[in-house]
Amino acid sequence: MSSGDYATACPKLAESYRLDPGTGTLTALAVCHQHVGKTATAWNEFVEVAASAQRQGRADREAFARQNISALEPFLSRLTIHVPPETALLPNLQVRRDSVVVAQPAWGVAVPVDPGDHVIEATATDREPWSQHVTVDANGDKKEIVITPLDKLEKPAAAQAPIVEAPAPIRASTPAEAPTDHATPFPTRTVGIVVGSAGVVSLALGAYFGATAISKSNDAKSRCSSSTCSDAGAVAENNDAKSDAIISNITVIAGVAALGAGAFLFLSAPKEATTSSGLAPPTGWRVVPTVGRRGAGLTLRTSF
Repeated sequence: MSSGDYATACPKLAESYRLDPGTGTLTALAVCHQHVGKTATAWNEFVEVAASAQRQGRADREAFARQNISALEPFLSRLTIHVPPETALLPNLQVRRDSVVVAQPAWGVAVPVDPGDHVIEATATDREPWSQHVTVDANGDKKEIVITPLDKLEKPAAAQAPIVEAPAPIRASTPAEAPTDHATPFPTRTVGIVVGSAGVVSLALGAYFGATAISKSNDAKSRCSSSTCSDAGAVAENNDAKSDAIISNITVIAGVAALGAGAFLFLSAPKEATTSSGLAPPTGWRVVPTVGRRGAGLTLRTSF
């Protein structure tokens, strides 16, 4: 300010007052604004300085402020914002001057404003925003502006939902329409037949080894009837008879169990699907009997 660079001084003084409000800083800021032509801003600041100085008992500052207030008043430019009654009744109506809300008591009042371009805006619920520029000259210029009726806000048409075709109803498939690519059900009936057949084979093997055991035992006893036998051949044949007897017992028990399991599977199995020729599809199951000198058995094989 001492060098006359008010354009640089004013923002610095404003920031200083924001950080530490005081009447001395505000007085300097008002003087700065007066020099850059912001007469209304300077006038309002001098009014605030006068009120604060009066409360603080600073007669010198109050006198200085009131002197400048009187000097600025003839040069104040004023702007009057008129709000028609029908517009004033709009719900949530808000009027702004340069983004600062203008309260209802200031409507229709010639309010001091700084010379220059000003933007007047008005908004209300369900109404299109309204705005207008007005230029106020210096040295006591007076301008008036009337807020015209606000147009109703056109609500955008609701977005049309895309048309989605309803899916065709799902019909219950008949046996003839049943898909052919489903997994083949487990061949319970066929497995029952195979297991039962294995049981028959196991019983036959049991009977064979049983008969062989009896024959060998009788032959051994005929060759060595005493409890202590020195005939090595008779002893070996008697041991073979015992082994055959054990195999016979195992295969007979396994055969009975297999027959029972096969009968259960066969009788409890659901009706199997047939091929175009009317025959049941092949299952891929195989029964492989194994017989040895020291034992016998059955192997049930399949693939998935």
